[in-house]
Amino acid sequence: MFSFELFAVIALVIFAFGDLIAGVANDAVNFLNSAIGSKVTTRRVIMLFASVGLIIGATFSDGIIEVARKGIFRPEMFTLQEAIIIFTAVAITDMLVLDLYSTFGLPTSTTVSLVFEILGGALALAMLKLGNFEAAWETINASSVLGIVTGIIMSIGIALIAGLIIQFITRLIFTFEYKEKFAKWGFLWSGAAITSILFFILLKGGKHASFMTEEINNWISSNTNLILILSFTSFSIISLILVKLKVNILKLIILVGTAALAMAFAGNDLANFIGVSVSGVHAYLGANLSEELSTPVWVLLIAGIVMAVTIFYSEKAKSVTATEIILTSHDKHASAHWKSNIVIEKFIALTLSIFKIMTSIIPKRAKKWISSRWEGTRIKSDEKSAFDLLRASVNLVVAAALISIATSKKLPLSTTYVTFIVAMGTSLADKAWGKDCAPSRIAGIFTVIGSWFVTAIISFMAAGITVGILYYMKSYGVILLFVLATFISIKLIRIHKRRVERKGLKELI
Repeated sequence: MFSFELFAVIALVIFAFGDLIAGVANDAVNFLNSAIGSKVTTRRVIMLFASVGLIIGATFSDGIIEVARKGIFRPEMFTLQEAIIIFTAVAITDMLVLDLYSTFGLPTSTTVSLVFEILGGALALAMLKLGNFEAAWETINASSVLGIVTGIIMSIGIALIAGLIIQFITRLIFTFEYKEKFAKWGFLWSGAAITSILFFILLKGGKHASFMTEEINNWISSNTNLILILSFTSFSIISLILVKLKVNILKLIILVGTAALAMAFAGNDLANFIGVSVSGVHAYLGANLSEELSTPVWVLLIAGIVMAVTIFYSEKAKSVTATEIILTSHDKHASAHWKSNIVIEKFIALTLSIFKIMTSIIPKRAKKWISSRWEGTRIKSDEKSAFDLLRASVNLVVAAALISIATSKKLPLSTTYVTFIVAMGTSLADKAWGKDCAPSRIAGIFTVIGSWFVTAIISFMAAGITVGILYYMKSYGVILLFVLATFISIKLIRIHKRRVERKGLKELI
């Protein structure tokens, strides 16, 4: 007879693959939207750059058990079997929650889903074990959870303002007819952009790499300004040479930025997908979950390859990416399937009133000059892209910079929230939202943002219910949940296919 623990560990390994596929399908929007939206090159080439970033980032990951290290719950307060119950419940719930969101083309935060699944699972098991809420709450590190939630909420506002301001300044300098001006001054922008991306890689993508020792990380932190100055100077000179050689450095920035974001995503978010499965295996083998535990490189390499294959072939990854591209596109008809309502219309009217009051203090001559910078053809009809290369580069650079700063300051945030909201800010600065399409765009954005908060509730409750099933049914519960998860996954595939055909999204993804 197989023990419950062995049954659960086998299920954890299987669900690790499901979590990888569902997770990267949802988070692909983080690193693909700028390249695909601007049509910087063919989809195959974009996927190739992203795949290389994913595989490298996965092998750079240290594989530590983030959930135990960050202290969402206290592992020492649970037995081996109880810890495996929590991890198994989280793995099953996480796969289904992310798959559900991807089915409807909604990007969500894998960090938020994981945190609240662990919170819900651990709290539910503690309640079943201890019998009262006060005692159960002692097993939870409430300050850690509060810090993560607060950081994520703050990052939404900061990302919107940063994206709006940087894109406004960039467009003010280069305009939509930017090629001639970029040939003269673009090397400076390129130097700043590649420096931001490099710093992002060092802080976010490579901080857990085997060669990044504590001494190297400390040296980077102590010499940040020197690194930035030398990098900016070097990359600006290289960019100037490339410009003289007629190389389109914006394309280079976007492709390198895509690979960098993919690498950072894999290197840091991989624990969101296989962390609980690794935790369960370690628990089964008798490891101390309160310590930092590593994963073999071959396991990380397999995880990277699975993610790389997924972004090539997953239709759901295409749907999630299409959602953001639709909401940021210059095409006023693209977001027509999002339905407006009276609340949104009142919100737009209030916003326009505030905007008029704020702009009334600007001299007429200055307003006329600013307005002239937005004149001309914004997106040429033969390009058929959602936005141009300039905005795509701003999306990547601003998102990379914000995430780098937060990482260096050890502030919690969601890469999904930051990249999505930055793209909303840059599209707003580019006046992509006309009066005729603004209501439907805002309806879409409210739907996405609202779904983020729903993620926490669904994840918390679903993990708690799953823990209850495993707690009372043990091995039979594992079998029941495995069959149920398989049935739901197949059903969601069919729902996604019908949704794509019904809403006419096939040509967009």
